[in-house]
Amino acid sequence: MTIGIIGGGLSGLTAAALFAKQGTPVTLWDAGLLGGRATSQTVKGFTFNYGAHAIYGRDQSILRKLTKQLGIEVTWLDFSASRAKYEFSGHLTAVPANAWGLLKTEVIEGTNKVRFTWEIIKTILRVERGDPQQSIGQWLKTERVDEQVAQLMLDLASTNFFTAEPEKIPSDVYFEYYQKLFRTRKPVSYIEGGWQGLVQELERIILENRGEILKKTKITAVESTTTGFLVRDRKKQEWNVERIIFAVPPREILKMATPTAIQRFVTPYASHEPVEVFVYDLGLHPYIQTPYSYIYDRSHRAFITDLSHYDASLAPKDGQVLQAIAYLEHDRLEEPDYIGHVRTGIEQMLDVHFADWRQRIVAERTIKRAVVQEIKWKMGQAPLATHIPDHAGVAFVGDWCEGTGQLSELAFSSAVSVFNRWT
Repeated sequence: MTIGIIGGGLSGLTAAALFAKQGTPVTLWDAGLLGGRATSQTVKGFTFNYGAHAIYGRDQSILRKLTKQLGIEVTWLDFSASRAKYEFSGHLTAVPANAWGLLKTEVIEGTNKVRFTWEIIKTILRVERGDPQQSIGQWLKTERVDEQVAQLMLDLASTNFFTAEPEKIPSDVYFEYYQKLFRTRKPVSYIEGGWQGLVQELERIILENRGEILKKTKITAVESTTTGFLVRDRKKQEWNVERIIFAVPPREILKMATPTAIQRFVTPYASHEPVEVFVYDLGLHPYIQTPYSYIYDRSHRAFITDLSHYDASLAPKDGQVLQAIAYLEHDRLEEPDYIGHVRTGIEQMLDVHFADWRQRIVAERTIKRAVVQEIKWKMGQAPLATHIPDHAGVAFVGDWCEGTGQLSELAFSSAVSVFNRWT
């Protein structure tokens, strides 16, 4: 069996590494930089990541198994729950990320802390499973969940699903996700050195096991043959493979010339709404000392992370990397002043919590509409299946596909799903 993989993001690299490690001949084509959205950029000595290179619930994550299976060497830097704060009524309070945080936080009052704990227990025990026909917002109203408890449940979803509209998440998706995450002892972890460290490790595994990676190779056509598929790039170079994996989003697949069955299968998903955020990266010098490393502001649907607190390698000596992310409302993106309003909100947060940050800027980067997940979890939208019925030689992987977890974990889990099915 020979396998061709179109796309060198996390999902494509993971699939290629798994098959190559097993001894299957693999060719991976990538049009841009390996890693896809999981990239790192160095500006004046500061390393900015597309996203906070964070993994949720790593002790429960499929990435934990992958690192062992592939022999990937990654250093984990765990989130400091005691340094995580919520902006609440004009001051900071503890984030209820664990039992101690729940005890100390002011975002929810005494008796409601018990009610919230009961919701956690019911979720872990699968007493609550939700309904695919009902959003979590509708479910909370139907069940008459206390307003404070309901708001905290939505706040959690906002931060984990990177959405300004958590109430629209299907309730069954919500409970399935938190059934696992509520059991974790490692709620958030960062990869030392950023995404690039993981990308380089996956590339190493592929090449060490005789896999082939063709960079800056844009595939424009995939044709069915009697033995599999003919893959062609824009320079008319061709390759023959027995099976094909598309590790690029549906909208990118539709730009290629592919068999009719593939076109029909992916077309409905190409118009789905993505998860978009506003990202503001800052490289500061000298370091601003604070008693917190993470702040979430409910009113702005935004958070700021002091990434240097976890990973000193991201900044020069005495430097600091701050990353501010605001969740965007899709229906407001066409408003002319909306993005400016979002940026102003982030700057206000920085003014309050990181004094003199403007005077310390050495490097900065702004991404006004960063896509962090190709298909948003909301009612009326569903992820792409990893396989087409009756087409055993075609597969799809990526954060837009069916899998477990959210964001990057969907990329990993979809790749594992295809590997398990084909081996």
